[in-house]
Amino acid sequence: MAAPALGAGSSDAPAPAAAAAAAAAAAAASTAMPKHEFSVDMTCEGCSNAVSRVLNKLGGVEFDIDLPNKKVCISSDHSVDILLETLEKTGKAVSYLGPK
Repeated sequence: MAAPALGAGSSDAPAPAAAAAAAAAAAAASTAMPKHEFSVDMTCEGCSNAVSRVLNKLGGVEFDIDLPNKKVCISSDHSVDILLETLEKTGKAVSYLGPK
């Protein structure tokens, strides 16, 4: 009886380590995506909501919108051309500022 209890305790140790490794891998994967900065002619919250809508619809992106400075920073494996085309769907003037 003591041996199975010890075995159960031993199997608990790798689980947190595996979970920590998986969390570290997920964090590394999100930081491994290239970051790009775009200028988008946003004048109001409605404009920034339009940017959010088109980027969420595209999927596979993480982004931050800086409305006062009219900038959008996007982390994604999508090409710059695809990101530009997606942002242009808002009807706003868009330009690529470069990698971030």
